[in-house]
Amino acid sequence: MLTIEEFLRLPDSVGERDVRYELVEGELVELQPEMLLHNLGRDDVLITLMKFVKDSGLGSVIGLQWFHLFGNTVRRVDVALMKTGRELPLYKLPEGAPDLAVEVVSPANTPREIDQRISHYFAAGCKRVWVFYPEHREVYIHGLAGVSRRRGGDLLEDAELLPGFSEKVSSLFDQAEHQ
Repeated sequence: MLTIEEFLRLPDSVGERDVRYELVEGELVELQPEMLLHNLGRDDVLITLMKFVKDSGLGSVIGLQWFHLFGNTVRRVDVALMKTGRELPLYKLPEGAPDLAVEVVSPANTPREIDQRISHYFAAGCKRVWVFYPEHREVYIHGLAGVSRRRGGDLLEDAELLPGFSEKVSSLFDQAEHQ
């Protein structure tokens, strides 16, 4: 059982290998290396959300940010939206979950792991979780009221967190499609 302090002192590499971990309820979990499809999908979402949020002044969008969700649980979010008014500390982990967490699923991710991530985000105060499946070119939107699926020409929108944002799901997979 590791503490947050012990987790933060872990080395970034083991021998010749670059290693990343998450702390899940005190247990160390090694993150698998991301493949190109994952990174292209994440970058499409990150760039799209960053531009919209910057232009509309709704907050901050950050990629690959670690969050101290609660207790001894630290997760790295693929893309995170923090609404205006929420302070982001520059030299320590943000406490709690982002307002919107975006996860891009890789073949190495199991359904159980994704479900656990979603549960942890909501337990830490997240309002919405978007789960992108690049291989299937679809998005599952998880909210407190339930789950919905968007694909292809469907619009991805969120009037509460991102008023005015409307993007075709297919456009969020553009880079991955052209590889």
